Amino acid sequence: MTGYGRRQVLKRTGFAAIGGTVAVSAAVADGRATADSASAGSAVRSDAQGWRSRRGNPGNTGYAPEASGPDDPAVVEWRQDDATGPVAVVDGVVYQTDDGAVHAFDADDGDRIEASPDVGADGAPTVADGRIYVGGDRLAVLDADLEGIEWTIGFEGDVPEPIVADGSAFVVVDGTLYAIDAAEGTERWQFESDGGKLHGQAVAVADGAVFATDGRTLYALETGDGSRRWANYDGGFRKQVVVATDDTVSVQAGGVDEIAVYDTGSGDLRWIAEGYASTLATDDRIYALTGTDVVGYDRESGDEQWRPGLESATYGPPIADGEKLYVGIESSNQGPGIVAFDLGDGTLEWSIETDAQPGDLAIADNTLYAVTGELLAIRAESAFDDIDANETDGDNVTQPENGNDTFEATDPEDIGDDSDDNETDEDGETEAADEVLGDDDGEDEGVPGFTTGAGIVGGAVALEWLRRNASVEPAETE
Repeated sequence: MTGYGRRQVLKRTGFAAIGGTVAVSAAVADGRATADSASAGSAVRSDAQGWRSRRGNPGNTGYAPEASGPDDPAVVEWRQDDATGPVAVVDGVVYQTDDGAVHAFDADDGDRIEASPDVGADGAPTVADGRIYVGGDRLAVLDADLEGIEWTIGFEGDVPEPIVADGSAFVVVDGTLYAIDAAEGTERWQFESDGGKLHGQAVAVADGAVFATDGRTLYALETGDGSRRWANYDGGFRKQVVVATDDTVSVQAGGVDEIAVYDTGSGDLRWIAEGYASTLATDDRIYALTGTDVVGYDRESGDEQWRPGLESATYGPPIADGEKLYVGIESSNQGPGIVAFDLGDGTLEWSIETDAQPGDLAIADNTLYAVTGELLAIRAESAFDDIDANETDGDNVTQPENGNDTFEATDPEDIGDDSDDNETDEDGETEAADEVLGDDDGEDEGVPGFTTGAGIVGGAVALEWLRRNASVEPAETE
């Protein structure tokens, strides 16, 4: 079993770290790697046993169809003040970093189980193959019970959240992408861009490729040996999360208010649509944040298909199970909270108030976890074994309150074939794919954004003056 098991108290043993800088491994895998279950493979699925990284899986899709979030009425079952950062949830244990250490909490009741020594950890942990991978001052790998450090690697710069797939831990440090053997801690390969430095953020891995950008170019590299599958020089790729499935990779491109979707195999541009961040990919759709909405586009054609009817609200990064989309919001009328929409038609399923707008969400074991300055565990009210036992204040457990009438929604907008945002031409391609906004250096300029280090806070802002047109150059393949 990976991890603690529920309510198990662990004993900590001695720690031995492997210090120093990256050592080059003599063994390098040849050819294109075959994506394993951790690579968000054929259906961009998160591992059925839990939420293993900030966005659930190596493709950053935010999609866990095997999991199930809370049904109506949803309530906050427990809260943990000491857990304030993004989490991974595996086998009934919630992992979170704080003050340089990795902390473990019981998913049942939020009680603290154990904490590792200070390893300089920062950002969300990644859980894979019985280990916990964290960035921060170094790349550190702990055993899942926090009883020991398996290996660490020091770099000259800060290490972003690692993405683990196909036997490697991938990190971009000081502009260079490193593939580190996930078991041994030795370097398999490294990659530097043609010009400039790769963005120091979590990469995306899917379809046997790792995707990273330097702002001007989006690269697809084979996970096995780092060889270039393709490079797309469209330009203007901002420091936003990259979302990859088995056949699509999407990223904010060419300014501040459009996303571009490419084919993972060829690098060809599929379509472009409104949105300053690509945040969620399901089996059928890719979802983007606009200034005032979450919008779902057909994954194949780019046609707009889904837009909820919640008025006067800004949205954080959404996630989804097989039936519902969950998103933290800030409403001008009702304040901050969490809402759940039907993934099919966008109707409002339930809503609850929170003290602050959630920056990160996770789904595991019929529970929605939300980070709002504290960690909330939200479950269906029927999930309480004994409602009376929760009617008194405790350290973590709160009295169940049905907040489902907090936020009001109009009927979802009529999204259909007559949407002209991405009309198709005679060749079946979307008009939006004819041009990409370019001539952008890829640096953040204070616009609302989604990075792997912070949540999104959107806003209705005047962005038209930032539009600059540039023609699309074909992907270069090697």
